[in-house]
Amino acid sequence: MDPTGVFSAKAEKYARYRWDYAPQAIQAIFGVTQISHQSSVADIGAGTGMLTKHFIGKVKKVWAVEPNAEMRKIAIRGLGSHPSCHIIAGRAEATTLPDCSVDLISVGQAFNWFDPPPTRSEFLRILKPGGWLAAVRKYGTNRKLGEVLEKIYPPETDTLEVMKGRGTPLSFYYGSEDYLKQTFSLTVEETWEVFMGGLASASYAPDEGSPFYPNFERAAWEVFDRFSISGILVAQVVTEVCLGHVTELVVEG
Repeated sequence: MDPTGVFSAKAEKYARYRWDYAPQAIQAIFGVTQISHQSSVADIGAGTGMLTKHFIGKVKKVWAVEPNAEMRKIAIRGLGSHPSCHIIAGRAEATTLPDCSVDLISVGQAFNWFDPPPTRSEFLRILKPGGWLAAVRKYGTNRKLGEVLEKIYPPETDTLEVMKGRGTPLSFYYGSEDYLKQTFSLTVEETWEVFMGGLASASYAPDEGSPFYPNFERAAWEVFDRFSISGILVAQVVTEVCLGHVTELVVEG
């Protein structure tokens, strides 16, 4: 299965309903790395541009590298008018960017889709000496809600087998354990539409035309009804930011 097309039917939902990153997390990236209006950034696996947009107007140039055509179309629609933003077709393993061209690589939620060894080699190739890697992800902190939600996705649509990077520690990409990890909290209030849209945007969710979708939606409604109050589900969301330099791996022995 080619993972490139997994989000083709989910791109609109992804752009509309996914949680954004905590503002403090974005501030931390700038504060620690000291990137500026003279810097260049490559957002790898950029999707619809959810992380990319936070660099526009704050750096000299940002490349949004995304292999999925539908995701790129949405990114172009929302961000393409900015002259400093370049949305390009490429993969983590083959970005098409020049050697030593970026001060910072950012990755949000996409590591599971990367093939680790060639991706790490590509990161080393495109980063300037002393360049940074920012790995950013979001997750809910309500354990009971998370455990219930895991059970509503039909196994027949599971795409986990193509997530080559799953289980690969971040230290592999950095080259060591020497990186900074910070977390930032955000409270999100979700209506049924937003809640369902977010669930349906997952790679392993059935598409609306799937025979599995009605049962999936019914199960989602039962969860929403259980955890919401007066039609609003309050989600506690954490943005985790890891920041460090990408170095050559040290082979012991």
